[in-house]
Amino acid sequence: MRVLIVDADEAFRTNLATQLSRRGVQVSVTDDGDQAGTMACSKKVDAVLLGVSCHDRSLVANVGRVRKACPRAEVILINHSGDVPLSIEAMKMGAFAELAAPVDMEELENGLRLIRKKGGRSGR
Repeated sequence: MRVLIVDADEAFRTNLATQLSRRGVQVSVTDDGDQAGTMACSKKVDAVLLGVSCHDRSLVANVGRVRKACPRAEVILINHSGDVPLSIEAMKMGAFAELAAPVDMEELENGLRLIRKKGGRSGR
């Protein structure tokens, strides 16, 4: 399983990457949401973990950009603010799932297992 973590918070990215790496996941990280789709395809990731908050709602648009640029990669929204309308908007744009921060690792692993079983959204 290959995952790209996209989040503005460097400490959060690093911590999540470390936890996933210990679980055998190949992890790439970036803070550049605008490049997430291109990077997801070049790294051939199965999932993009996209961190957003109500303070920067514009990042939700990256869900659609990632889905368009790299249809194979599923997007899991990490909601740092608990803002329900933000989550609904992301799901409408094609997010596979939504998790609240701080991330429940068991819940994240379950989502990644589902993505692995599906084999991504190839052909879309």
